[in-house]
Amino acid sequence: MFDDFLDKIKELLPAKKEERKQEISRVANAFFDRLLSWANTEGIDELSYDVRFKCERGLPRDKQKLLLLRDVNLSRSNIAELPKELFFLGLIMSLNVRDNKLQILPREISNLKNLRLLDASHNAISELPSEICYLPHLRTIKLGSNKLTFIPQDIGNLENLELLELNNNEIKIMPSDMFKAKRIKILSLWQNVITELSHYIGELEDLEELNIANNLIEKLPKSIRRLKKLVKLNIKNNKLSSLPKEIGELESLKELDAGNDLNLSNINQIMHLPSEIGTLQNLQNLSLYSNNLLDLPNEIGLLTNLIKLNLSNNKIESLPYYAENLINLKDLDLSANRLKKLPREITKLTLLRLDISDNPDLKLTSEQQEWLKTIQIVRSNDGVQMAEKT
Repeated sequence: MFDDFLDKIKELLPAKKEERKQEISRVANAFFDRLLSWANTEGIDELSYDVRFKCERGLPRDKQKLLLLRDVNLSRSNIAELPKELFFLGLIMSLNVRDNKLQILPREISNLKNLRLLDASHNAISELPSEICYLPHLRTIKLGSNKLTFIPQDIGNLENLELLELNNNEIKIMPSDMFKAKRIKILSLWQNVITELSHYIGELEDLEELNIANNLIEKLPKSIRRLKKLVKLNIKNNKLSSLPKEIGELESLKELDAGNDLNLSNINQIMHLPSEIGTLQNLQNLSLYSNNLLDLPNEIGLLTNLIKLNLSNNKIESLPYYAENLINLKDLDLSANRLKKLPREITKLTLLRLDISDNPDLKLTSEQQEWLKTIQIVRSNDGVQMAEKT
């Protein structure tokens, strides 16, 4: 805090009270002068409302307002370096410096004891100061799209941390101590070079969203079963060949994406699903596109809350009879498989969208052909058809 800064210089001040007061005033003025001089040099505007981004941006020029500043937004300001003086404004709770040219965060960030949110995403930061791991009230860290190669071990000291975004970096390892931050609810590490999801992931029992897409992960640890509050799991574009049966214990899971984007070299090659997937009673969105799926377990029919199912670009030859039980399914993509027929009972589904294109050997019964007319959008080998409005 700025008061702490003044305390540090008191031992250098004159002994007489009046002289001390004058010297403190002089130092304080010099402090603010340097900060405002930096702001003017960098073209940082006076604090004002940015209509385009619907937020306040800039720094006030009034010294009193600076001292009371709680939210600092210097995003998109073309800044290459932050002045140390900024980090002695101890009331700051939110610091947004995203979309700049920063290569480091000053160690003086440790002075921001009240900081709740730090957004330094979209910069060129290659290393984090360890001091960031000792900010007691920090809840949100956004450092995506930088050049980070590792996560500080001590990040586990952030006992109030709830959101950690480190996507689109060059991180290889998730240190075991990071999982001591047990209040994390959202963990985003997509687009890194992580080869292993630590078994300590099970320690994050409050986790609600986990995004580890676009990495090099070959398997999921059994400890994933402990993530009882997990709602969203994105594991697409990795090197998975299977899903563990423990995935069936993610009782709160609503979205699971284990698909692949075909333009990437690291792809999942899942051939079979565990029967335990049928226990995911809250699952609404299941994406398994562009894997090597040969079939589906009968238990897929137990996913009665499923709304969207994408099985495109696999090697599936038939659907299980129990698919008719997917009573809430609205969007079904079966394109680019090896289907020869559909279950007779599939006509019981009230779909809004169906894609069965690129299944050259698929034959439909007359009843199924009539059923297609009830679906709003159908893609088939005959092209796209839209249901007539009644």
